[in-house]
Amino acid sequence: MSTWTKKVMFVGLPRYFEQILAACFRKEAWEVSRIAAGEGNLPQGIRTYDCTIESEEAKTVFAVQNLDLLIYRLERDPAHAAARLDALLRLAVGARVRRIFLLSNDEVFAPGTQPVETDAPAPQTETGRLLVRLESIGLTYRAQGAPVTILRLAELYAPGQTSDDGFIGRLFGAPLMRRPIPRYLATEEVSYGLLDARDAVFAVYQAADRGFDSSHLHIPAPQGTTIAELYQICSDFFPRMNAQEEPREPNGRAVMKSSLIEEQLGWRSRRPLAPGLKETWEAMEAARDAYVEDIREFSRLAWLGRIRLKMIPYAENLAGALATFGVSYLQGGSSVNSMTAFDFAFLYIGCMGLLYGKRQALIAAVLSLILLIVNLLGQGGDLVAMLYNPREFLHFVSYFFVAVLTGYFADRESYRQESDGRVKRRLQYRCSFLEKIFKENLAVKDRLYRQIVNSDDSIGRLYRIISRLDSVETENLFTQTASITADILDVNDVVVYVVGEGGYYLRQKVRLGKGTADMPRSLRVEDYPYLGEMLREKKIFVNRDLVQGLPDLAAPISYEGRVIAVLQIYHLDFEQWSLYQQNLLSITARLVSSSLGRAYEWEKETAGRKYLDETRILRAEEFRKVVEEFRERRRMQQDYPVTLLPIKVNGMTYSKLDHQIANSIRAEDFIGATPEGVSLLLPDVAGKTLDMVRERLAKAGVETEECQAL
Repeated sequence: MSTWTKKVMFVGLPRYFEQILAACFRKEAWEVSRIAAGEGNLPQGIRTYDCTIESEEAKTVFAVQNLDLLIYRLERDPAHAAARLDALLRLAVGARVRRIFLLSNDEVFAPGTQPVETDAPAPQTETGRLLVRLESIGLTYRAQGAPVTILRLAELYAPGQTSDDGFIGRLFGAPLMRRPIPRYLATEEVSYGLLDARDAVFAVYQAADRGFDSSHLHIPAPQGTTIAELYQICSDFFPRMNAQEEPREPNGRAVMKSSLIEEQLGWRSRRPLAPGLKETWEAMEAARDAYVEDIREFSRLAWLGRIRLKMIPYAENLAGALATFGVSYLQGGSSVNSMTAFDFAFLYIGCMGLLYGKRQALIAAVLSLILLIVNLLGQGGDLVAMLYNPREFLHFVSYFFVAVLTGYFADRESYRQESDGRVKRRLQYRCSFLEKIFKENLAVKDRLYRQIVNSDDSIGRLYRIISRLDSVETENLFTQTASITADILDVNDVVVYVVGEGGYYLRQKVRLGKGTADMPRSLRVEDYPYLGEMLREKKIFVNRDLVQGLPDLAAPISYEGRVIAVLQIYHLDFEQWSLYQQNLLSITARLVSSSLGRAYEWEKETAGRKYLDETRILRAEEFRKVVEEFRERRRMQQDYPVTLLPIKVNGMTYSKLDHQIANSIRAEDFIGATPEGVSLLLPDVAGKTLDMVRERLAKAGVETEECQAL
């Protein structure tokens, strides 16, 4: 069977470390996925599940993923770290994840020390104390049988880091973010263990690939690096220190050591410090420049977009006001049409309200009111008198009424669309999540199907047996029984006998192999004691005494407590005389028995539909199937003759013809209707035997035509 693709999932890893780690695992043909909530820019080559550890979606992911490895970086958030770790470990244990790596670091030890895996933690910072608590949770699960291993990494650096990623990220990010660089008072005494992340990911992979199962593993730097040495290395590209900021870790960190990683995993750091630090600085500098440029471009486009969105309603409002003014000018200075008494200002206000809501509608109402007052003053009206004139006052108020009414409908629709949009986005997220899970299940199913179908192990053989026996045609099943037995046992000579009525005789049904041509066509049970014992005991016969004329192996095929057929194997090689071959024959016989049993049941249920009324004559379509099944048997065994013998009906009914033929043919022969009339199909009949059949039919008053060999 082809090797099953292994799966690894990342949770909570820094983006730069995640990318390098994913590349390492993908190179070794692992499937890589991650759980991360609310990230817009998704990494390439990693299947991402947008959910949190506490969500139902995460439970679904773990239930269907069948993970080989889970890698989780212990969080630094004291409010939620313990709860999330506990939730994650519960999911992993419930889903039977095969291995769990919890990534910690050297902050669990005191600065200036050189601890190994067996040393007790001695944290000096809040973060260190939190990591120790989280490690203790992981060890509790390990004590309960969970495959948890804690990997403590040295301080990492690599291209792709940001100012939030560790000591080097903060140090290099300070000048890039226009912040002061911390100044250390005793640079020769403050040391860090600095390790290239590209070396660290290979150590993590080695631990997974070689099945490292101890509780702790240190992935250390090759040696400690003091701040003085660090600044000396970075002096050609890094800005000088200044004294404007206190260092976050004034005493440095522990420099871990490990003998396990070299002895058990064969790993050691290979990348030199100076080139790696320079690559990291240049990558951070380039990323910062690109980020600033992107922010500027995005800000410019966002500003233009906001201006455009804000200005369009005001521009359209102004255009509507000018259009209303034009209509008023054409109507002699009034927006009210003299013939219809319709005020076009209502149309203007209503359009603004329905399009943009109450704000633009009220602005339109104010502009319309100013235009109306100007028109009335031009006609000799008085402003104070207008307020006391009910007709004009109601006209003024109606503008605002139309504005509020139309704006209300527009705002309500806007709020509804916004609410529906949130619901729609949530449903789309759920739908896409379930679709992703569904497609992954389909992929797993297809892969399992291909592995079973194409495999050469016992599962593949079992599948091929079942698929070839997936039939209810009895003749086809007998043919496949012989073929399957030959394939499974890797033999050439196989004969299948069927047990006659009463169990006194066995008739040869199918034979395979050149060595079976002379095997008897029928066997009387009382002449062969092993057959009688097999029919009674239903056990396999093994010819241990090598008696001439008997099969080497024989197995009964049973249905409903009685033997209906017998499988016989001849001419076994010396290497095949083993208990393994006997068990294989027994299993094959049982599988065949089940399929033949279904075929017999089907034969009973469909007998009325397969034969012409009250006859043994098969209908044309059923007879065609039998002919094709014997063609297949003929292709499998070249010396197995099958003859198709047409019969002259001469005006006889099917019932009369069946009555005349009944006593002249064998039980294993077939009578069937054809487009030309009626034909006999005679298995294992040719030459003199065929002449005897013709004579017997002629005596019964049945004439035959020219025969045809299949």
